[in-house]
Amino acid sequence: MFASSGTFPMRFVDRLLHQSGIPLTRRQFWLYAGVYWGFFGIISYWQSTMVWWITPNSRMYYVESLVWLLQLLYWWGATPFIVWLAQRFPFHNLHRLRGLFKPVTVHFLALSGLSFVQFSVVYVLTTPAYLYESGQAITIRSMLVAFFFNFSNSFAQYLLLVAGYSIIAYIYRFQALSQRHLQTELANEQLKSQLSNAQLQALKMQLNPHFLFNTLHTIVSLMVRNQPRLAIDMVTALSDLLRGVLAHQHENFLSFRLELQLTRQYLAIQQIRFRDRLTIEYDIEPVVEPCLVPSLILQPLVENAITHGIADLTTDALIRITAREHEGRLLISVFDNGWGIIRSTTRKGGGLGLSNTLSRLQQAYGDAGQLRFDQPHTGTTTVTISFPVVAGVPLPQSYDTVSNPVD
Repeated sequence: MFASSGTFPMRFVDRLLHQSGIPLTRRQFWLYAGVYWGFFGIISYWQSTMVWWITPNSRMYYVESLVWLLQLLYWWGATPFIVWLAQRFPFHNLHRLRGLFKPVTVHFLALSGLSFVQFSVVYVLTTPAYLYESGQAITIRSMLVAFFFNFSNSFAQYLLLVAGYSIIAYIYRFQALSQRHLQTELANEQLKSQLSNAQLQALKMQLNPHFLFNTLHTIVSLMVRNQPRLAIDMVTALSDLLRGVLAHQHENFLSFRLELQLTRQYLAIQQIRFRDRLTIEYDIEPVVEPCLVPSLILQPLVENAITHGIADLTTDALIRITAREHEGRLLISVFDNGWGIIRSTTRKGGGLGLSNTLSRLQQAYGDAGQLRFDQPHTGTTTVTISFPVVAGVPLPQSYDTVSNPVD
C-alpha cells in the first residue's frame, strides 16, 4: 500500500506507483524523472549555446540559462500529472481509429495546456530579468512564436514519456500476471497432489479393515473351538503385520521387497487358518525387489484369491505369486487353483479389494496402470497387475521393519 502520510503531491506519486505496479520508491521516481527531462534539457541547452555561438553579432544572456532551468524544473514537476494521464487514458485498440481518437485528443489538449502554462510562468518570471540584462522586454508575440516553434519538440518528449511509461507498466503488469498464474498453477498442482494422496489414503483405509475384520473373526472362531494356541499364534502374526503396516502408513509407495514382506505376514495368518490345506509358492525376479510399488497393492490380490478362489477347497489349495520385469513394466501375478474369482465374486458379492486396486493403479499411473483377469475353463484364476517400473534406492537392512513371516 502507498503511504498515507506526507503532502498531497507525495501521496499522489505513491498512489500512481501503487496503481502502476512498477516497483519504484518515491525517490527513485523523481530521480528517473529528473534523468529523463535532464537528458532533453541538456541537449536543448547545448543546442541553444551552439546557435548563439555560430550566429554573428549575437550573445547569450544569463537569463537564457534561467529560462532553460525553469523549463526543466517545470516539466520535472509535471511528470506525475503526465503519468496520471497515461494511466487514465491509455492507448488501447490501436488498430481502430475510434479507440485512438479519445486518448490522442486528451493528450494533445493536455500537452497544449501544460505548454501554455509553462510559457506563461517563464514569461512572468523572466521578463524583469531579461529587461534588466538586455534593456528590452520580452513581447507576448515573441513568446507565442517560441511556443509554436517548440511545440513539436515538446509533443515528441511528452509522447515518448507516455509511451515509455505504458511499455514499462505493461511489462511489470505482465510479469506480475505471469507470476500470479505460475503461483496459481503451482497451487493447483499442490491441491491435485493433496487430493490424490487423500484419495489413495481413502482407498487404503477401505482395504485395511477388510482383512482385519476377517482375521479377528477367525481368532474368535479359534477361541470358541478351544484352540488357544492357534489363536495366540494368529494374534502374534496379526500384530506383526499391523506393526509393519503402521510403520509405512504415510508412504504411498514402498519397495517391492517390503510390499512382499507385508504380504508374507498376511499369508502367515492365512496359513494358520488353512493349516496343511494351503501351499504358497513364490517366483520373484531379484531385479524387481528394489522397484517402487503402491503400498498394500499386493495384499488385496492375495486376499481375493483366498476369499473367492480357494476358500471352499478342502485340500491342495495353491497360491502362486509371480513378479517380473518386462519391457520397462513391472508385472505382478497372483495365481490360485480355486473355482474362480469372477464366479465367486458374482456369487458372494465381493471384490471390493480388486476394485480399489484398479482405482489405485489408475490414480498412481493413469492408463499405464492395468489389471487383467485370466480365467480358463479349468477354474483357476490369475490376476495380473502391471505398471511402469520405478526404480527405488537400495534399502539398508535396518529399513526392514517387517519381521519374518511364519513359514
